[in-house]
Amino acid sequence: MNSDKTKTILMTAFEPSGDALGAMATSGLKKMDPSIRVVGLGGQQMEKAGVEILAHTTYDAAMGVGAIAEIKRVKRLVDLVGAWIEKHKPDVIVAVDSPAANWPVCKIARKHGCNVVHLAGPQLWAWAPWRIRKMKRLSDHVMCLLPFEPDWFESRGMPSTFIGHPAMAQQEIHDIDLPVGKPNIVLLPGSRKSEIKKNLPMQQEILSRICIEHPTTEAVIACRTEDIDRVKPYANGLQIVTDELPTVLEWADFALNVSGTVSLHVMRHGVPMIGMYKVNPLSMLGSKIMLTTPYRLLPNLIAGKQIVPEFIPCGNIAGKIAELAINLLDDEDALKEMRTHLQAEAAVYAKHNPSQEAAEIIMSFTQ
Repeated sequence: MNSDKTKTILMTAFEPSGDALGAMATSGLKKMDPSIRVVGLGGQQMEKAGVEILAHTTYDAAMGVGAIAEIKRVKRLVDLVGAWIEKHKPDVIVAVDSPAANWPVCKIARKHGCNVVHLAGPQLWAWAPWRIRKMKRLSDHVMCLLPFEPDWFESRGMPSTFIGHPAMAQQEIHDIDLPVGKPNIVLLPGSRKSEIKKNLPMQQEILSRICIEHPTTEAVIACRTEDIDRVKPYANGLQIVTDELPTVLEWADFALNVSGTVSLHVMRHGVPMIGMYKVNPLSMLGSKIMLTTPYRLLPNLIAGKQIVPEFIPCGNIAGKIAELAINLLDDEDALKEMRTHLQAEAAVYAKHNPSQEAAEIIMSFTQ
């Protein structure tokens, strides 16, 4: 598409998770071809990796705004990207995660004859599978982060490739000051203000009940630096550890975590866990109506069966979860079995290099 010698890639990421994925792919692209130009919507991680940022889209102030304000924000960004596409005609457009925001970008790309690939497959297999028709019209390829996804997409005529997941990569473990208990428990409440507000108090209540039965328990909360101000009001004196998730998970004997990518990090380290995601009653009803999969937590989805307990979505059931957690902590055989299952599923990712594989697929569409 681009008449210049230098190949140009446009990446559009709208959330923090997309920023991390975009940075990963950009690193791979720059290793393959240092001269390649990557332009996009994104955040600090993409910028650090070498992306020319058209607009910062993944700052957390954008998360939790009202629905109307968010729609207006996305429309402004899509208009900005549309004008840029029309002027510059990039070789490839990489739609990173966030399908609702990226569909209009894909439509504009198609209008101008651009190749489109998705980085992180939209979870059409979980709800509204009829959207595959739109995807086939607007996209050339989807790079999947979950091993079962290519079969689903390919069986419906959508070219796809499993590339692994950056959460499963080997990461450095640092020597930091952590308490020593029996057991060591990590609370992982998420990143958005609303999910922290709902889930961290429930996790704290679960922890309090565990401590009654296991008084030598020690616990920490793990989060990103940019989330700490949202976590502090609910910390209840617990140590908050920022940007050291691999180190904390090596320390932990057990995790209480929300759903999402964080559960893959926990799986990568073989830490027994209970997954939860507290929502309001209306959201819980909507989820039960819309979602078509028997599981919500990624390790269970990958395994195709329940290998760890999940309560997703859930109401205020701290007592029920605490009882289960206490029973698990009292049963070393059950914990060992869970670790074995988690390690087996994590092994699927061991042979993949997502940064390199994403770059190779993207570059194949610049020819």
